[in-house]
Amino acid sequence: MAHNLQPTLDDTRTNGTFEELMWALSRPGQPRELPAEGFWPLAESLLDRECSFHVADNPSLDLKMAATGARRMPLADADYVFATIGSAESVEALSRLRIGSLLYPDDAATLFAPAHFGSGQQLRLTGAGIKDSVTVSVEGIDPAFWQMRAKVIRYPLGWDLYLIDGKRLLGIPRSTKIEVL
Repeated sequence: MAHNLQPTLDDTRTNGTFEELMWALSRPGQPRELPAEGFWPLAESLLDRECSFHVADNPSLDLKMAATGARRMPLADADYVFATIGSAESVEALSRLRIGSLLYPDDAATLFAPAHFGSGQQLRLTGAGIKDSVTVSVEGIDPAFWQMRAKVIRYPLGWDLYLIDGKRLLGIPRSTKIEVL
């Protein structure tokens, strides 16, 4: 019986997406180019029966993600959270994201949120993976988000953040310090 060992287009896309996710966290503040646009390719690369997710304010995406076999969970219990952070209400809700524990810091959530790069708030990022500092401009994020993040994250506790602008991805791990300019 012959086996087809050729990767499918889906495999190539999901592997490429996963690689970009890893590079984005390894080099905070340096935008990466995804093989496809939007939240779905990210979910397709990460979600399976071993993890959980929460989608805020996007019922069609929520249904699509449920088809991966991953468990739908309340925001405070989810591994992967897909949400907007453009309002005070959304920022308040996100303050309940899992931050892990000292014994299991990797039991924290990962947040994916839309943003626009190149205009808006200027952020100076410092920390692991950044030589000196990196300044980025992002729009579509409530200013209170950065204050909430600073209060909640105490490395190694905290959650990782991915900002998505079309096909562009920006990773900000919990170890990154952010100064709003």
